[in-house]
Parts: sequence; structure tokens; C-alpha cells
Amino acid sequence: MNRTIKWQFIVSFVSISFIIIGAFSVMTLSLMDNHFAKYVAERQESELLEYTTNLERFYAENDGWPTTAAFDSIGLESLHNSVILKIYDTEKNLLWSPASSDMMGHNQKMLGNSSNMDNMMGSIENTPIEETIPLFNDEQKIGEVLINYMGPAVYSEHDALFIADMKNNLILAAIIALVLSFFFAALVAKKISRPIVKVKNFTRKIAKGNYSSSSPEKTAIKEIDELIVSVNDLSIQLENQQAIRNQLSSDIAHEIRTPLTTLKGNLEAMIDGIWEVTDERLHSCYDEVNRITRLIGSIDTINEIESQQDSLNKTSFDLYLLVENITANFEAFFAKKNIHYSLDGHSLFITADKDKISQVITNLLSNAVKFTPSKGSITLKVSKEKNHALLIVTDTGEGIHPKEINHIFERFYMSDLSRNSSLGGQGIGLAIVKSIIKAHKGTITAESDYGKGSTFTVILPTTK
Repeated sequence: MNRTIKWQFIVSFVSISFIIIGAFSVMTLSLMDNHFAKYVAERQESELLEYTTNLERFYAENDGWPTTAAFDSIGLESLHNSVILKIYDTEKNLLWSPASSDMMGHNQKMLGNSSNMDNMMGSIENTPIEETIPLFNDEQKIGEVLINYMGPAVYSEHDALFIADMKNNLILAAIIALVLSFFFAALVAKKISRPIVKVKNFTRKIAKGNYSSSSPEKTAIKEIDELIVSVNDLSIQLENQQAIRNQLSSDIAHEIRTPLTTLKGNLEAMIDGIWEVTDERLHSCYDEVNRITRLIGSIDTINEIESQQDSLNKTSFDLYLLVENITANFEAFFAKKNIHYSLDGHSLFITADKDKISQVITNLLSNAVKFTPSKGSITLKVSKEKNHALLIVTDTGEGIHPKEINHIFERFYMSDLSRNSSLGGQGIGLAIVKSIIKAHKGTITAESDYGKGSTFTVILPTTK
């Protein structure tokens, strides 16, 4: 099931918080149990030592073992700490035990408290331990004490309550932390998802063709701001493309309408008898038909190149020699406009469709000759850079306006409609060039110093 980015963020954040808090709680409880058990064991060992010390001091203070009732204070204290003492003299005679005094009630109470502590401690396991410790008075053995206690350590009621409170507090802290993490995640998710939702709504407007709508405001998050900028750039590009498509439709209509209008007018005049049918007028009609045919043929050429990029007839040939042969066909045009032409480079073999590359060179040279004034110059350079072949055509024509240089490779785009019309242009040549270069996995770029000339750079791979 798909979730919104807000809920995805909340679920992820809370899940991570749950894992971290759970692991921290388990680790804390484990460390607390281990350290507290060690503390209780050390305390119990200290208490056992204190019992034997007290009995030895008790003997010394009384110059011998007193009556049985005199041991009740020490026995009561030991029973309170869940320890049972049995005191013997050197002859193994029993001097004192809980059964020999009126302390059975305390013993039952101790067992009851032990049961309550077992309920509070849960998994704490204890086993009865019996230990006999000798008693001395100035290095003279005076008897021994038999100690019975629960091991490895017995928690007192206070200890058990402390551990239980710590566990409850940890659970409460974990619950509070999870609740706070949920609200924090919701707050952050809302802050992140809100601009993304705005971007989503903005892209929907773009998809409906509403390119003029204002873009979302920038946020404090770098990635979202970059997304907003990218979407805004996309909107501008789509708006420009829409304008180009509208201009394209208008240009195609203009290119087809002009010869059709001329053709229709001539035919109507001849049909109505206004004009006499002559070879010259028929030839004029034929030229207009050819003009339409060339236009449609150019469009078909672009479509064919773009749809059949993988079916190029690639062979290995010398690019420099090909350029040299093609430029020989332009010598008459150079001479007619008194254009100075120079070819720079050396032999360079590439693997490509020779006919298509010939069309590229021809179109670029034709374009340069068309827009280079009399006594201008055209330079063509062939060179190699790493694994790429470079074909650079430079002219001293009028150049291309900076606002138009990014559109010159579009179909039917003409920077100056009146000038191109007078020169017989249709805005197809550079579009064909770009399609051929793209089919060869290459690139073509244009640079221009407006009013001084232009440079077209073709980059082609030298191998397949």
C-alpha cells in the first residue's frame, strides 16, 4: 500500500526510535541487574564477615559464651537479612539457633517477605547455601558458626522495590520518548512534505499547460530548493518549447501556403484564360511543386534519421579527405562571392556513415557560404582530441543573436524570416545536421560573436 511521504517519514522515524530506545532500555536493565547483583553479593559477604566479627567480639566482652538468650539480638538481625545462624562451641555443642529461642515468628515473617520479594524480582533465581566459619579469640579457636543463606545473593525488600521502580521508570521514559518522537517526526514530516506537495501541485498545473503559474516559495532545505528550481526551469523550458511548436506550426503553414498560393493563382489564371499557357508559366508551377516536395522530403529525412539511428551504414574512411573532396565542389561559390577559404588539419580515420557525414559537411558549408558576405572568410579545421574527431567550421558572417543561438537547431527555426526567405532557406538544414550527429552518438555546438561571425563544432567518436 502506498503511503504519503509524511506518513512514511513518521513510520520510519518512530520505528528507528523504537529500536534505539528498546535497545537502550534492554542494555540499561542488563547493566543495572549485573551491577546491582554484584553490589548485593559484596554487601552480603560484608554482612557475613560482620556476623563472625560480632560473635568473636561478643565472646571477648563476656569472657566466654553467654547464655542462649543473649544471642537473640544477633540472631534477630541475621534473620532480618534472610540469614540463619547456628552457633557451636569447640565441642560442637549447639549454643544458639532460631529454634532454641522464641524467634520462629520472625522466621515465618522472613519467609513471607522472601516470597513477596520473589514476586517483585520475577526471574531472580536463588539457591540455599550452607557455610561453616570458625571463630577465634586471639588466634584460639572458640567455636564455629553455621550460616544458611540464599545465594548467590538475596535482595532485601528495599532492593527489590528499588529495582522494580527503576524498571517502571525506564518503561515510562521509553513510552514518553516514543510519544515525543512521534510528535517530533510529525512536525518535521509536515515541514518537509508541505513544499513537496506544493511542487506536486505546481507540476500538475504544468502538465495541464499552465506554465505561467507561480512556482513554490523556497524553503530552508537545500534539496527541496534545488527541486523547486529544477521544476521551475522545466516549466520555462516547456513554455519555450510550446512557443517553438506554435512557431513551427506557423512556419510549416507559411512554407507550404506560399508555393500553394502561387501555384493556385497561376493555374486559376491559365484555366480562366487570363494567362496564356506557356512553357515558362508551366515551369514556374513546376518549381513551386518542387519546392513543396523538397520541404516534405527534408521533414522525412529528419524523421528517418531519428527513427533509424541503429541502421546507419558505418564504414571506416578518412574524414580529412572527405572534407577536401566536398569543399572542391564549393570553389565556384567561393569565387563568386570572393570568399577566402582555408582547410586545416591532417588525415583522420573515423567509423561512421560516410553519406550522412557528407551531408553534414555540405549543409554546414552551404550555411556558411549563404551568410558570409562578399570578401569574407571561411575556415574548416579537422583535428583529433583523445578518442574523438573534431570538425570546426568558422565564418565571418553576421553571426547569430544570443537569444536565438539555442534555437537554431530546431526544425523550421529561422532567425530572420525575411532574410532566409530571400535566400531560399527553410530552417531545415541545421536540424538535419543535428539529427545525423545525434545518430552517431556525437554532439554539435554553435558559438557566435553577433555581427562578426559564427563557429560550429562537431564532435564525433573515431570508433564504433
